[in-house]
Amino acid sequence: MFPFSNSKKKKVIGLPYDPALDVWAVGCTLYELYTGKILFPGKNNNHMLKLFMEVRGKMSHKMIKKGEFGAMHFDENFNFISKEIDKFTQKEILKKIPISKPVRELSTLLAPNSKMNEEEKTSLKNFVDLLEKCFSLNPEKRITPREALAHPFLLKQKPKQN
Repeated sequence: MFPFSNSKKKKVIGLPYDPALDVWAVGCTLYELYTGKILFPGKNNNHMLKLFMEVRGKMSHKMIKKGEFGAMHFDENFNFISKEIDKFTQKEILKKIPISKPVRELSTLLAPNSKMNEEEKTSLKNFVDLLEKCFSLNPEKRITPREALAHPFLLKQKPKQN
């Protein structure tokens, strides 16, 4: 979905790609490997932004202003403008959606109703923490690959011996 090497290309909000995008992609891959589901199955950039913010909360005003396409997706008060298709007329409609906090929690998405022992709960808590750090909306605050490799979730995991 996202190319990893061309730093001149811009997507979604219109910020240049950088190595932090690779960390985001690894987080998406880890989530998909764990659940078998795609976390952000967006149809277009606008839909992807909505899905990102449902899980991670509102994007900062600074990032919206900095992004080349910020004005396409947010109004002057930084409310998200969701572009949807009316089911009856099949025409595009715009809905202002004030987003502040996440409405979908990673911990619930990963283990909605499962019973776990304490070790499994700790492992899940560490996995959620790692994913939250991979999915920081601000690439400057996203976990680095080096930091991720030293994260308790990855340090605790040991290959099982046959």
